[in-house]
Amino acid sequence: MTKPLLIGISGISGSGKSYYLDQIKNHFKTMVTAISFDDYYRPISEQKPDENGMLNFDLPDSVDHEKLLLDLHQLISGHPVVIQKYRFENFEAPQETEILAPAQIVVVEGLFTFEIEACNSLLNHRVFVESDAEIALERRLRRDTQERGIPADRSIYQWKYHVTSAWEKYILPHRDTCDLILENSTEGTGNSILLFEKIDSWLDSFLKNQL
Repeated sequence: MTKPLLIGISGISGSGKSYYLDQIKNHFKTMVTAISFDDYYRPISEQKPDENGMLNFDLPDSVDHEKLLLDLHQLISGHPVVIQKYRFENFEAPQETEILAPAQIVVVEGLFTFEIEACNSLLNHRVFVESDAEIALERRLRRDTQERGIPADRSIYQWKYHVTSAWEKYILPHRDTCDLILENSTEGTGNSILLFEKIDSWLDSFLKNQL
């Protein structure tokens, strides 16, 4: 198997990274496999508390990037990997696993995709997703309370004291290094179409360079 095209996606929490990841998977089908930082958070016992004793998941070290990189290299080498889906607050739920198969396109999505240099250096192209801060907060709050079982007051605290700081330190500085910037403050399909066209173009150039 030839080396896959590697695309990274990052942006502030609630910007729509997972939305575009799903769009890519639905459009490119078996041509793509995706690896998400959300599935590599370290156990609760290893997370660092802030000065108020609240666990801070918005630090690069909150993610087991050694394991993520090991799995990513396996995919690049043409080997499938088995990941355990992170359960966030739903610790009593049955453990879910997912098999990631090698594919022509590998997408790496997460807050620290570009901040962790060992990951960033592997990427062929980078996509930055940005959104109005109030809209991003609304999306995050809805996801945390409805999908992850996180209380609203904790989600708002994390946004105020953890998320915005991480955005400024670890995410925003990489904006200008990206090949494509998607503004995602409104609903619509225009950005998805643009993204698909870009990926088609990147893949075409990538494959020609492999000849």
